[in-house]
Amino acid sequence: MKMKTLPLTQKDFNWVKMTPTIMKKTSEAYLLHKKKAYAEIKNILPENRTYLNTLYALERCDDSFESFFSKMGLLGEVSPKKEIREAAHKTAMETSEKLVDIEYDRDLFIALCEYYEGNFRDEKKSLRKEDIKLLEETLREYRRMGFDLPTEKQKKLKQLMKKTSKLSIMFRQNINDYQDYILCTKEELSGLSERYISTLPKHTDDRYIISLQYPHIMPFMAEAENREKRKALAEKNLKKGGIKNLKIIEELVKTRHEIATILGYKHHADFRTENRMAKNAKTVEDFQNSLLKTLAPLAKKEMEILRNHAKSLGIKKLEHYDIGYTATNLKKKLYDIDPETIRAYFPLENVRKELFTLCEKLFSISIKEFPLSLWHKDVKSYQVNDKDGTLIGYFAMDLFPREGKYGHACMVDVIVSHEHSYKSEEYIASLSTMICNFSTPTKQKGKLLPSLLSLGEVETIFHEFGHLLHMTLSRARLQSQAGANVAWDFVETPSQIMENWVWNEEVLTKISKHYETGKHMPKDMVGRVIKGKKFQSAYFYTGQLIQGKLDLDLHTGKVKDARVAHRKMNKVYFNIDLPEKETLFPAGFGHLVGYDAGYYSYLWALVYACDAFGDFQKKGNKNVMTNSEVGMKWRREVLEKGSSEDEMKLVKNFLGRTPNQKAFLKEIGI
Repeated sequence: MKMKTLPLTQKDFNWVKMTPTIMKKTSEAYLLHKKKAYAEIKNILPENRTYLNTLYALERCDDSFESFFSKMGLLGEVSPKKEIREAAHKTAMETSEKLVDIEYDRDLFIALCEYYEGNFRDEKKSLRKEDIKLLEETLREYRRMGFDLPTEKQKKLKQLMKKTSKLSIMFRQNINDYQDYILCTKEELSGLSERYISTLPKHTDDRYIISLQYPHIMPFMAEAENREKRKALAEKNLKKGGIKNLKIIEELVKTRHEIATILGYKHHADFRTENRMAKNAKTVEDFQNSLLKTLAPLAKKEMEILRNHAKSLGIKKLEHYDIGYTATNLKKKLYDIDPETIRAYFPLENVRKELFTLCEKLFSISIKEFPLSLWHKDVKSYQVNDKDGTLIGYFAMDLFPREGKYGHACMVDVIVSHEHSYKSEEYIASLSTMICNFSTPTKQKGKLLPSLLSLGEVETIFHEFGHLLHMTLSRARLQSQAGANVAWDFVETPSQIMENWVWNEEVLTKISKHYETGKHMPKDMVGRVIKGKKFQSAYFYTGQLIQGKLDLDLHTGKVKDARVAHRKMNKVYFNIDLPEKETLFPAGFGHLVGYDAGYYSYLWALVYACDAFGDFQKKGNKNVMTNSEVGMKWRREVLEKGSSEDEMKLVKNFLGRTPNQKAFLKEIGI
C-alpha cells in the first residue's frame, strides 16, 4: 500500500507571524510538556515496558508542538524584523539551557536499559530493522551523555553542556549580526560591470557601499582593479565575527574538550567522530593527510603560476587580497572566460526552472509553485508530487540578501517527514527552506535587471537543492532517521552529487539562457567553461583541507591559537602572509559551530558523490539529464532511506561495490 502524505494549507504556515510573546509562551508550554512526557515514560514498570510505550514514545514526544523550535530557529535566521530574530535567538538560548536539565535524565537511560534487557528480547522478532537501529543508537547516545558515570560527573557534564549550547548560539548570532563595508567612488569601482555597480546601495555622500555579503564581496575581490580597496575589503572580512567570537570559540573548544575527557575520550574530535562514518579522528587525519600529500605540491605550483601572472599585472608581491583578482584575470586569458559574460547567461529564474526540470526527469517527480504568504515577499514556496500525482512534500526558497539574514547558503529542515503513527500508511509532509544570498533584481536604465548568477552560484543552488531533495524525498518512517538526519560526514553527499550536473555539456547548455537575447551559451564557450572548471582546483581543495585541518587540530588539542594556526598554514601551503592584526578568521568561521571536528565532511562526502555520479554516466549513457533509471536508484537507495540503514551500506548498495577516491581525483584533473 502506498503511503499517503497529509497536505498543508496556508493555515499551517501561520507560524511565520510568530511574535516574541508567542515564542516565550510556547517554549514554556513545551518545557512543561516535555517534563510530563518524560515522567510518563519513566513511571512505567520494567515488566510493562514495550517498544511503543518507551522508545517510540520518546521518539514522538514532541509531536504536539509541530516542529515549533525548527520554525522559530528559521525565523531567527531569516526574519526581516530584528526584534523577531533577537527574540528567537534569546528564546532558543534560554530554552536550550533548560532542556539540558530535562533531557539530561539518567532515569530515561535506565528506562531504555530496562526495556533492552527485558521485553526487547521477546519483541525483537516483530520489530522493524529501523526500530532496532534506533534503540541501539539511542542507548549509545545516552552513554555518550555520561549516564553510566558517577553522579558528580553527570552533574558536571550537564553544566558544561548548557555552557556549550549558550556559547554556540552566541557565536552564530555574532556572525549573522556582523555588519561592515567599504565606500568607493565610481572611479574606484574600475573593472567591475555596470550590472554589478547598479546592485550596490549608495552612502549619504553618494559613494557606493560594498558590504561583506556574498553578492558584494565575491565579485569585488575577483574583478576590482583598485588594489587598495581590495585590501580594505579583504581585511574587514578577516575581522568578521569580531574579537568577542575569538574568545567564545576559545572557551567552546576548552569546554568541548572537558566534556570529552569526562566521557573517557582522548579529545573532542574522537568523541565527535565516533558516531560518524569516520569513527575516529585518526581516520579523518589520515584521510586529510593523504589528500594533502597529493594536492599541496600541485597547489604550490598553481600559486607560482599566479605569482608570475601577477607580475604581468604590475603586482610585485602576490598578497591574499590579490589572489581572486589575479586568478580571474588569468582564467580570462587562458580560457577566454569573463565572469560577467558568463553571468549574463545565468538569470536565476531560468536556472531555477531548468534545475526543477532536471530533477523532475531524474527522480520522477513534479515541482509546482504553491503560493503562500511567508516571512518575506521575495520567498517562494513549492509543492513536490510523485509522478502519479500523489503529494510528497513542500519547500521554500529565500534567495536574496537582507540585513540580519543568515549570510551564507544552507538548507533548513523545518518539518521533518515521518510516519503519522506506528506503521501507519499516512505520512507527515516535509517542509524545508533553501537560504541563499544571490544578487537582488534591480532596475538599470529603466529596465529590470534580473538576478544573474556566477558559475559558483549556479553550483550553490544545485548543491543546496540536493540537501532539499534529501529532506523532501525521504521515506524513512522515523523522524530521527529521515532525510539529512544521517551521519554528519555523509550529509554533504546528496548535495555535492548535484553539482556534477552543472559541468555536463548538455545540462550547462540547457540551463544557460542569456538574459537579453534568450540564447543558450555557444558550444565553444560551454567547452571552455568546462575546461576551466579544473583551473586552480588543487589550490581550492588544499584550502578546504587546511580549514578541515584547522578544525581537527583545534579539537585534538594540537592547536591552541586558531588565529595563529590559520595564518601559519596559509604561509606553509600557499606562501601567503595574512596580516597579523586583522586576521580573526576563526571568529567568522561559522562551521566551528555545528561542524566542529567535522569540516572534513565536505571532502569526505565529495569522494562518495563523485564515485556515485559515475553511475549516471556508465554503459555509454551520455545523456545524464534523462538517466531516470539511475536517478530512481539513487532516490530509492539513498535519498528515501535517510539513516534507516548504515550510510556505508547505502553507498555500497547503490554502487554495487566499495567506494574509492578514483573518480574524485579524476574530476579535479589528477
